[in-house]
Amino acid sequence: MLAKSRGLYVHVPFCARKCGYCSFYSVIPCGGDVAAWLGALEREAGGYLHGHKLRIDTLYIGGGTPTALTLPQWLELIRILQRCFDLSALTEATSEANPNSLTPEHVAFFRDNGFTRISLGVQSLNDAELLTLGRIHDSRSALRAMELVSSSGLNLSCDLIFAIPGQTLRTWDRSLRQVMELAGHVSCYQLTLEPDAPMWEEYGGDDLNTAGYKFYRYAQYILPRHGYVQYEVSNFAQPGHECRHNMLYWDHSDVAALGPSAVSYLDGVRYSNPRTLREYISGIEPECEELPPRERAIELSILSLRTKWGISRAELLPEIEAAISQMPPDLFVFTPERIALSKRGMRLGNAIWSELIGL
Repeated sequence: MLAKSRGLYVHVPFCARKCGYCSFYSVIPCGGDVAAWLGALEREAGGYLHGHKLRIDTLYIGGGTPTALTLPQWLELIRILQRCFDLSALTEATSEANPNSLTPEHVAFFRDNGFTRISLGVQSLNDAELLTLGRIHDSRSALRAMELVSSSGLNLSCDLIFAIPGQTLRTWDRSLRQVMELAGHVSCYQLTLEPDAPMWEEYGGDDLNTAGYKFYRYAQYILPRHGYVQYEVSNFAQPGHECRHNMLYWDHSDVAALGPSAVSYLDGVRYSNPRTLREYISGIEPECEELPPRERAIELSILSLRTKWGISRAELLPEIEAAISQMPPDLFVFTPERIALSKRGMRLGNAIWSELIGL
């Protein structure tokens, strides 16, 4: 008998170069790093085999830069996943990609091996902004990669960053409009810098939160006028182009995660893999955290409030509902069954979630 459906995430921890804003774990591969990672990945994936294969509904390959892998390395990765998991019922399979490393051969491989989406790290279509971010690609290569995915028949999702130093509403508008010509899904992320990010030394003291408000509000204005629905705080999609895998995180569904720094959530327990490639290859076991029922309920409320559907009143803790009742009502959309954030509420989401985390 098959286990219940769930998502599968695979972290590819390799990049050609570290971007200036990035705090996600990645390394520049050398020697046998990729082969060692694949070996460790197969060992970890094999741990999910208990007389049957887990049935997976959604697959997401992220990074790092998955398109840093060669086609033979991709073939080995898919072989591992097919051996250890039941992928026959996939409803969605996504790979992240960078414009500088995505090739026609990659796209053909994805199309021929059951992938349905490519999430492309465009970030900006302004060369000066890309230079500030430390991206390897330029706007021309990003547009070329977008055309490559779009013409293949695969669904295209594009990531964009706002509040980049030097960015203007005019350049932000141009990036949005060019992306909307080809992508059915657009993710808009505010530039945030952690102390370990290369850009921190130069820009870490800037008030990026204040700088980002107008850009985010403009995205909320222009994207819906071109048929995109804001179904989550950072994500806009044309109908039918929503990312099903990400929805699993927002409703606390099970997600198995493989690779260094990957985090699984299974049956109410969070498993955090060792952060570095060396630790992962050495076989260090993940750290486990079983969330108490109250903490799970608060976390579910916060995650659900990120989406346009909001939280079911039937699942709402009384203290959370009481806290929401003390906030300005125009931050929310209330129905008899659910509570969701309004557009203004999504713009002020961080402040709302901070209040709820503190309960």
